[in-house]
This record gives sequence, structure tokens and C-alpha cells, in this order.
Amino acid sequence: MDLVSALDRCRARAAGYFAAQSRQIGDALYWRHSTTHDPVRDPAHLLYGTWGGVFGSRLIRGPQAFGPMERKRIAAGINGFQRPDGTFLPDLKPQELGDHGIEYDTFHFTNYAWGALRALGAAPRFPPAFMERFAAPRVLAEWLARRDLSKPWSEGNNVVNLASFYAIQYEDGSGEALDRLHEMLEWHRREQHPRTGLWHSDAPVRTTHVEYAMAGGAHNLHLFYYLDAPVPNADRIVDSCLELTSLGVVSACIDLDMVDILTHLRRYGHRVDEIDRLLHRYLVELIQVQNADGGFCDNYVAPHRAYGHTTPVGRSVTWVTWFRLATIGMLAGTLMPAQRDRWWFRNTLGSGYHDLARAAGPGSASGTPAVALAAPASLRLWLITRREARWMRQRITSRARRWLKRAS
Repeated sequence: MDLVSALDRCRARAAGYFAAQSRQIGDALYWRHSTTHDPVRDPAHLLYGTWGGVFGSRLIRGPQAFGPMERKRIAAGINGFQRPDGTFLPDLKPQELGDHGIEYDTFHFTNYAWGALRALGAAPRFPPAFMERFAAPRVLAEWLARRDLSKPWSEGNNVVNLASFYAIQYEDGSGEALDRLHEMLEWHRREQHPRTGLWHSDAPVRTTHVEYAMAGGAHNLHLFYYLDAPVPNADRIVDSCLELTSLGVVSACIDLDMVDILTHLRRYGHRVDEIDRLLHRYLVELIQVQNADGGFCDNYVAPHRAYGHTTPVGRSVTWVTWFRLATIGMLAGTLMPAQRDRWWFRNTLGSGYHDLARAAGPGSASGTPAVALAAPASLRLWLITRREARWMRQRITSRARRWLKRAS
């Protein structure tokens, strides 16, 4: 099957998945977190599912994805999770919030929820009072100074979340918010690692590995794209990504981050042929792993766990389905110019944010197309074999870690 036909089939099946997960409860419209999510038993996880449903449906169906009454009902559902200070956070038990800290979790939920409302053309119920303290340059400088770059993945999320809040305020007329964004940009220029081009420390811990730095760096880079600022040391970032040994479908977050970086930075003209070949493999492989129900699961190795909710291995998860489709859309729009007006990415900073027109960049460095529109059977078979070996290694590693943890 040629890739254009495969993409059409993938999108149609995904639309069916999103339609099957939507639920009207009272006057509000939600999406289930996953195919095994019981909204009555676990209402807190409707927020995760709903922003996934909003972003994912809009990604493949465009602004016309929802009618006026649907928008109103979805906004009512999302706003039901908002707190008086303007943040969004579902009612979760303390042990379900994880170990990132309450600020991380609050920023995380608020960015996706506020962004989903923005995509609907709807407004939050309460104004963002929580941002009042961040209006002062001193407060932002102190906040940035507290970033722990031995944890680049989580800090990349922290930074992009705050940047997204500033960007929304700027778009709503705040010149001070734009000043804060430029101050964040200067912090990034100062803190960029000279060797990798990413944002991490040299502490000898697992979280400082380049894979973690890449996953965090994808978020840091959104600030450069949004402000249309040149990315310093873009060649080094590309080199860091291409030298990773984990290339290929691993998990929804890591795969999206890798593709996000490479589709944006290929415009700088460095190693474009290699980038295009890798992007082609990602596209073929991602289409291969779509579930029969039209959704996608996360890592294909272990159950999916998020804020106290567990989905069995292999079952479709709504936000993961949106992430996978966003990744596919970035790939399709980069490799096939005719695809660029078929994908509507989120217009607020964070995962799923992309500007295909701005990121287009050059064609193949050799002057000939690096990507054919067909996926030969030999390539599909090679990707399946390679993927199964990679997943087997991940299963063994995961089980070994669990055994060591119990043994200690």
C-alpha cells in the first residue's frame, strides 16, 4: 500500500476511535482516558482523556471537528476541573500525583486543559490569577535559577508549560508577557550545553543521558519556534538525536519529541538525507502499530500508568493516540508537501505544537527525493523484525529492574 492511502486509512480509523471514546455526562462532553477507563469509577481521568480527544479530533478533522453545541459542552467538561486561581487539576489522591512535585503536576494539567479550551475557541471559567506572581522579572529569574538540569526531561516540561502561559497572555494583549518570553529565551541561550546543544547538566546520573535531554529539549525548543528565533547550535542538536541508539518506535512521548526536533531542525540543512530516511522509517513503523480500534497504545511493553490509572499492555489510550497522530502528521507534512494542509496542530506551546509551513526547510541534500511514497514489503518486514527485537530487550530490562527493586 502506498503511504498516502495508508495515511488516509490511519486517519479514518483514528476518527472512529475518538468517536467511540466520547461520552456525554450531564451537560458536559468528555472522552475516556482509554478503552478500559470507567468514567463513573474514575471521573478524575476524564480530563486527560478529554484534552486528548479535543486535540486529536481537531488534528485530523480541522476547525470544523466540533459544532457550536459540542464546543460548549466540551468546554463545560474541561472547566469543571478548573480551580479558582485559574489552574486546572483533577481531584487525585496524593499518592497518584507522582514524585515530580505539585507545581509540575499543576502546570502540566493546566497547559493541556487551557490549550484545549483555546483550540475550541472557548475561555476558562476563571482568569489565570496564578500567573500574577510570574509577571515580575525577578520572580521569573528566581524560578529559572531553580531549574534542576540533572532532570532535563521534567524541567523541559516545566519550562514549556510556563512559556505557554506567557504566550497565551501575550496573544491576549500583555506586552509584559512577551518580555518574560524573551527573558526565558536568553536563559536558554546561556544554559545550552556546548557539546550536545541541549539543556542538561553533566551530573553522572541516568536522567542526564542524551535521550532524556532530547525529550526535554524538544519542549525547550518550542520557545525558539514561537518567537521565530534562530536555534543556536542546531547542527549539534541534530547530531545528538541521530547518534541515539534507541531510534525507532519506543514510547509516544519519546517518539514525538524526536520527530518534533528533527522535522523542525532539518530546515538548517544539516544531514538532511539521514533525517529524511529516519523520518520515513518512523512514518512506516507508526502506521504499522495502530491498533484495530483505530487508537494507539504507548510503549507496547508494560501497562500504561498515569496518575493512578492503569491501562493494560497493548490497549489504546486517548492522549497517546493524539500524540501518535501528531507524530504521524509531522512526518507526513515534512516528507509530503501535499499533506501539510491536512493536519491542524495545537496552537499553544507544548507537546503537539508544530508549524509545518515554518519548519518546511530544504528538500533532500542530494537534490533528489530521499523518500518514496511507497513502503516496500522489505522495509515493512525489516521494521517489524527490528521492533520486536527492541521490545523484547525492553521487556527483559523492565522485568530485571522490577526484580532488582523487589530484591533490594
